[in-house]
Amino acid sequence: MNISMGSMKRKFEELMSVNLLVPFNVGGRPPLAFYDSELLGGTSNSTIPLLMRASMANTGVCRVLIDTRASFNIMYTSLFKTLHLTEKNHSPYVGNELYSFNGSSTQPWGCIELLVTFGEKEARKTIKIPFLVIDCPSLYNCIIGRTELAQLGAACSTAHLKLKYHAKDGIIASLNRDIEAARRCFL
Repeated sequence: MNISMGSMKRKFEELMSVNLLVPFNVGGRPPLAFYDSELLGGTSNSTIPLLMRASMANTGVCRVLIDTRASFNIMYTSLFKTLHLTEKNHSPYVGNELYSFNGSSTQPWGCIELLVTFGEKEARKTIKIPFLVIDCPSLYNCIIGRTELAQLGAACSTAHLKLKYHAKDGIIASLNRDIEAARRCFL
């Protein structure tokens, strides 16, 4: 996704001019809010990452990391292979290598767009997500970043280990963390 500095500047100016004293429930939809009563065990989480489940290519996928700091989405090759995708399913990556915090680099395999479904039944919502396919070890199957969270219209809280969004018919979908997957990753 290419974003010019001019468009970023305009967006910041727009956000800075917004009246922060907006009346409650403007637009007819209830706010996506998190309450103390929703805290697991009554205390705020600060150690467990926000892992969710989603459906991709008609397959249930666990260990989906929700990362509000990520500017793009990552699919690791292990998931790519699990979904039985092939080189025909992705386009070549044209760009620089990606660098990790330890300075190592990797060249993405390619880019792929998939329909990803969050929630079930009335809470179900599907969006198209572009992924960079990366061949490196990871505790996660994929990472969903802030641009797709915005497309989903989602608000997330790592303190509550929840993701909320507006589903059909005014329903607020509230997805709880995948605690079992988190446990397997870290214990």
